[in-house]
This record gives sequence, structure tokens and C-alpha cells, in this order.
Amino acid sequence: MAKKGELSKTARASLAQRDEKDFLTARSCAKCGELIMLKELQPVKVLGAGMVFYHKQHYTIG
Repeated sequence: MAKKGELSKTARASLAQRDEKDFLTARSCAKCGELIMLKELQPVKVLGAGMVFYHKQHYTIG
């Protein structure tokens, strides 16, 4: 059993096996129209329009 503040064996194993995945998604940026890589994807819920997707650097609030 893991002590307070420590990860269990299963949690440590899953963290060790996790791969950083970054691949091209089928989503296109609403601002520039280009396809978006997974790490750059910024989904935004818009009332009346549903989900809209942006590159993280293209999305600003305001």
C-alpha cells in the first residue's frame, strides 16, 4: 500500500509507460483554416454554434 503522498505501483507504472503523443487532428482552426496538431488544439464551446477549434496561440478571450 502506498504511503501518504506516494503513488501506487499501478500509477507509477502507467506514468512510466505513457508516451507523449502529438499528431495532426482532423480539426481545422477557425481563424486560419489550417489543420491543428493535438498539443496546439484549443476547443471552445460557442453558444448556438457548438464546438469551435483554434490553435492555442490564435485563441484570445475578449
